[in-house]
Amino acid sequence: MKRFRSYWLKLSLQGKIVGLTSLLVMAAVFALTFLSIQRERANFQSELFEQANLLLDATSLTLRDQLYRLQIDELNDMANVISRNPDVTVFMVYDQNGRVLVDSSREGLLFSQTADPLGASLVRLAEGTTYSEWQDGQLLMGRAVILGNQPIGAVLIGLSTDPLNQKIRTITYQGVLLGLITLVVGAAMTVFLARQIANPLRELARAAEKMADGNLSMRVAVKSGDEIGQLAGAFNEMATGLQEREWLKDMFGRFVSQEVAEAIRNGQVILEGENRQVSVLFCDIREFTDFSERHTPQEVVKLLNEFLPLVVQAAQRYGGMVNKFGGDSTLIIFGAPYEVQDNAYKAILTALEIRMAVRRLNVSLAERGETFRVGVGINTGTALAGAVGPMERQEYTVVGNTVNLAARIDGLNKQFPSHDILISPWTYDALGEHRSKFNLISLGSVQIRGRSDPIEIWAVQGKA
Repeated sequence: MKRFRSYWLKLSLQGKIVGLTSLLVMAAVFALTFLSIQRERANFQSELFEQANLLLDATSLTLRDQLYRLQIDELNDMANVISRNPDVTVFMVYDQNGRVLVDSSREGLLFSQTADPLGASLVRLAEGTTYSEWQDGQLLMGRAVILGNQPIGAVLIGLSTDPLNQKIRTITYQGVLLGLITLVVGAAMTVFLARQIANPLRELARAAEKMADGNLSMRVAVKSGDEIGQLAGAFNEMATGLQEREWLKDMFGRFVSQEVAEAIRNGQVILEGENRQVSVLFCDIREFTDFSERHTPQEVVKLLNEFLPLVVQAAQRYGGMVNKFGGDSTLIIFGAPYEVQDNAYKAILTALEIRMAVRRLNVSLAERGETFRVGVGINTGTALAGAVGPMERQEYTVVGNTVNLAARIDGLNKQFPSHDILISPWTYDALGEHRSKFNLISLGSVQIRGRSDPIEIWAVQGKA
């Protein structure tokens, strides 16, 4: 049973439909054949029983005088005449003691001295009572012959059931033939119907597999208006919805950082705003205005498309969120929307990674006669992180003095052209035990626009 169940579960839908339908057709044909045989058997038995009764009535009346006078020759002649009927298997006449007088199965006259058990029982039958017995291949029927109120003998007739057997064989043959024809025709029609069901479902399954692999452009043909066609239409609508959602997700991820998009999707961003301890990194290209004036817009965009991916890759490597691009400048946040451990340390690692990436890029740009420099400013402190802007167009960002100071420090790279990575004293303090991992140089106290007191600026030379 388990093996059959396992085989059945592995069978295709088309195979299941064809198999079940074929079994149902065969069962229906065989059931109808069986019922036809039973009906024919009942009709034949009824007709044969009636025929035997009529024959008994006729013979009982005909042989009454001969039996009473024991005219054996005449009885024997009657038996010969009756036995010529191919449907009669036996014809026997008994005397009043149940002894056999005439037996159509034997030639010549019989002078039995002993009573036959069956004949003796027939003689004792009451008037109007008939003995009947179905045997293999024949129906035996008999009754007593009454003269006045006294039995003077008995008669027994056997009728063949060969016509019934022949008819049953014919019905069985016809049933089997009809079953085979119905099975072939039904199987062909079932296969056609099964394909109309299975092929679209198979196509849907293949399309679903390709969609699971990321191909959201898959569509299936709607070939009918039935439930299968409705399912195909629903699948296409679903695929269109998924494609649009994936497009929106992709666009959302392009115009909003992947970190913010994921945090918003998981409900981990408080859009109303929250104070976060962050390190803010500003990065821009030095003398970018002069470069733009000396090159076509296409050349400027080409440079940015070569430079900005390097910035993004460096930020992602150390857990920074690329918050926005401002032409040639980039704002990277460490600590929002996700908390980043040792965010000041990772911000400086990101700046060093950007420096190395720019140097590698300059090697290839030098072949075209172009090189450029990058300036980085980093500050650490508390900033307000949240969504800003009208409801129709909001942006997740960080605002506050921490962010403004990072931008001002980035601008100091013009004042210190020999240094390209500058950090605030708060970033210097936030490094803690990681401070020894870098070669840091104090540039002294510098007056920053927007602040009343000067602050000490540190330059990152590289790793210690």
